[in-house]
Amino acid sequence: MLPLRCVACATPLAVGGGDWCDVCAEQLTPSPSPGLLLYGGSLPGLIQRAKYSRDVSAARALASLMAERIDIDTGDVDVVTFVPAHWSRAMARGFDLPALLADVVAVRLGVPMRSLLVAGRRDRRLASSSSVDERARLVAGRFRACPGIERLHGRARVLLVDDVHTTGATLTEASAVLVGAGVREVIVRTLALTPAQ
Repeated sequence: MLPLRCVACATPLAVGGGDWCDVCAEQLTPSPSPGLLLYGGSLPGLIQRAKYSRDVSAARALASLMAERIDIDTGDVDVVTFVPAHWSRAMARGFDLPALLADVVAVRLGVPMRSLLVAGRRDRRLASSSSVDERARLVAGRFRACPGIERLHGRARVLLVDDVHTTGATLTEASAVLVGAGVREVIVRTLALTPAQ
């Protein structure tokens, strides 16, 4: 049997020691909402591995980490959803990281997870842009509500989950589409918050 290794740095771990070595765990810095952790230390590398290297074990470790640290009580939301990647990106990766995060958080909260948004287009510039204005332009009109969302009209409190909060443009656009489709309230949480925010 192979020894257990830290999900971030591959240091061998003791049995039952969790996913992180002590050094990497100490680098996880709590952040103000809507991010649960600051985007620093070993976290960026792990997120990059999950998103761009199709590393399912990294994605699962991130989902467990978010579920452990989520600061929402069970009664605070009716449904969990996520900021979707464009279908072509999700297919290339083999999974959609925000969807995986939302699924594990929903299980932790004991509420349903529903796909309520569709990404209508893909823009490669979005991943590399940190300009507030440019990101707002790139995400404008990017999302639309999924069919069936009208059943939530005026009564649902939705937890919107994403992986990284950079400028807030994507989360603002996605939240606006949900509210425009009749969702009563949107609560946003992300796994990581970039330090500039």
